[in-house]
Amino acid sequence: MTRLIENDVRDLTAQLADFEARLREVAGIGLADAGRRAWGEAGDRPRLHGVRMAAVPVSQGEGFIPGFCECVAAILGFLGADAFVTGLPDVRGLQEAAESAAELVFVADDSRFIALNLRSGACADDDPCTARAYVAALESAAGGLAGRAVAVLGHGPVGRHATARLLERRADVSVVEPDEARAAQAVAQGARVLPLAEALAAADLLFDATPAADVVGVDWVRPGSVAAVPGMPSAFTAAAQQALGGRHIHEPLALGVAAMAVDALRR
Repeated sequence: MTRLIENDVRDLTAQLADFEARLREVAGIGLADAGRRAWGEAGDRPRLHGVRMAAVPVSQGEGFIPGFCECVAAILGFLGADAFVTGLPDVRGLQEAAESAAELVFVADDSRFIALNLRSGACADDDPCTARAYVAALESAAGGLAGRAVAVLGHGPVGRHATARLLERRADVSVVEPDEARAAQAVAQGARVLPLAEALAAADLLFDATPAADVVGVDWVRPGSVAAVPGMPSAFTAAAQQALGGRHIHEPLALGVAAMAVDALRR
């Protein structure tokens, strides 16, 4: 999970409707659809509308990110949930959420962001949820992944889960990862490890799971190119992002939150 800053969450909250519109234009699905497709769900199940959900501030480690919980609650509200931010942080906030009849609780510290189902005990983790939701968006935008070449940049937690899901969807996956241990994990999963230039040359579809900026230039962009970009910041140069337009699917939180809500409620 990338630790966001105040500007990230403020901008996302303001642009949530615009992101949803762009996602529908390029992929034909919205945030809730992507969250369900991340887990193979169809139709309206599990139900998100009206479900009471709480975002709990946490003071541990580097402390509060101003606006983070408000942004999570705004995303959940956008999905139709009855969402709120607890007035108290930490354990007192969890107590407040439970006493306020919340079914799901969203809580994050420096290393983990989860959604906890207070009724079933199911716990959804941001890393696999973000990876799977972005793969769902990429698959919809690309018109399918079976037999398609996909380059995955970075094989940390999100990249690893993305690689696994892409392989499940029968994509031809190449991973760009300089760390030898992580590269070995990618090979063990069934992916190839390639240098950046070679991976980019072979793929029109890209999954960016890196924190590196300005790695992919405008020369990569072709008519069929689509990029799923949960990485913060984007690996694409400004010119490449402009050339991709809506096919540069990028925001730091909303797709992951949608998939987290679905995952926690479906179990």
